[in-house]
Amino acid sequence: MHVMVLGANGFIGAAMVSALLRAGHAVTGVVRDAEVWRRRFPAATALQVDLCRAESHQAGFWRPHLTGIDGVVNAAGVLQPRRDRDAWAVHRDAPAALFQACEAAGVVRVIQISAVGIGESETVFARSKAAGDAALMARDLPWTLLRPTVVIGEGSYGGTSFLRALAAFPLAVPLIGDGGQEMDFIHKDDLAAGVVALLESDRGAGRVLEPASPERMTLRRAVLAYRGWLGLKGARTLSVPFSLASALARLGDVAQLHPVTTTALAQFQGRLTGDGDGFARATGVAVRGLSATLAGRPAETQDLWHARLYLLRPVVRLVLALLWLVSGLLGLFGDAAQIHQVLAPLTGDASLSEALARVMGALDLAIALALILAWRLKFMAAVQLTLVLGYTLGLSLVAPGLWGDLFGGLLKNLPIIALILVHRVLEQER
Repeated sequence: MHVMVLGANGFIGAAMVSALLRAGHAVTGVVRDAEVWRRRFPAATALQVDLCRAESHQAGFWRPHLTGIDGVVNAAGVLQPRRDRDAWAVHRDAPAALFQACEAAGVVRVIQISAVGIGESETVFARSKAAGDAALMARDLPWTLLRPTVVIGEGSYGGTSFLRALAAFPLAVPLIGDGGQEMDFIHKDDLAAGVVALLESDRGAGRVLEPASPERMTLRRAVLAYRGWLGLKGARTLSVPFSLASALARLGDVAQLHPVTTTALAQFQGRLTGDGDGFARATGVAVRGLSATLAGRPAETQDLWHARLYLLRPVVRLVLALLWLVSGLLGLFGDAAQIHQVLAPLTGDASLSEALARVMGALDLAIALALILAWRLKFMAAVQLTLVLGYTLGLSLVAPGLWGDLFGGLLKNLPIIALILVHRVLEQER
């Protein structure tokens, strides 16, 4: 078969691609960055499409790309986009156009990866996902709708990364509520194996399945299982009230602190259990639970690093934002005489020194705002490095004595540069 996979660069989508290639199928991956994806999957074909763009919301756009395509797997999704319309575009508009084109082209199998419990939530994510599901079920196609529970793997992403991070918390392990929420897990490779089995047969056609393992866990048990897997000694748990978790989630919405967002919290408060038996009967796949997954692969150094760094990532960004915020305020409102004392060798004029400080202060505040709002973080890392290096070089020329300053002066710029580089690495997930 030749299968088109939407969201092929994602946590779940990439697993689908690997499983299809191992099974001997041809794959076309629909991704936003084709060049990056080709490096990951050189044996597959890349189709670069931004599902937020209006052109992908027309069936006519998809028709020529479906030539020779036998099956379609839609694993594209966005939990908490900056704009609500992006969720509707990715979950409903682009898929609906694709499904219409699939019907016209006679595609023999279409599988939609949705999410469990979306009918029980009023978030934009849930409503747009449900609308995309409805668009598929309305078509005269051999479709199967998969609503998996919590998807895990050797790597992790989003909610599963958050579970690992909670498990690695020092002193006490924080849990939302009392930690009694029930959860089912499914390994992404088992989910992918099920998708391959469905594509290769007519089993599950016209059905909604909820992929899950037969092992059901509470949040508390799952987090402590991850903690043991990481090799960390036991710790007491700390209950975080939903009111506090909700306040943190609202802050996360503003500052893009994924997955600490209102949508993620709402999904967590909903149903996270599925029908493992139904999925196993339809696909023939024996789904592993969390215990079997953890027992099957011991944690490595990178797992512990990732778990501990995951919650430090937003801390690094916000600390850098605080640095630029204070620097900007000092530049805008600092004492003009003191500013000129430092900049006099460069400007030679008090008013010019003050003007330069005010301009640089405004620029520093703009950087702080961009970091707080998580705006183009890769670009902002380059801006920060350029400015810090520029400040360091310029002040070294006009006031070299700052290198020997009792309070660190220019010397403090060296760990700041290192922190910006760490920030740049942590913010790139794919």
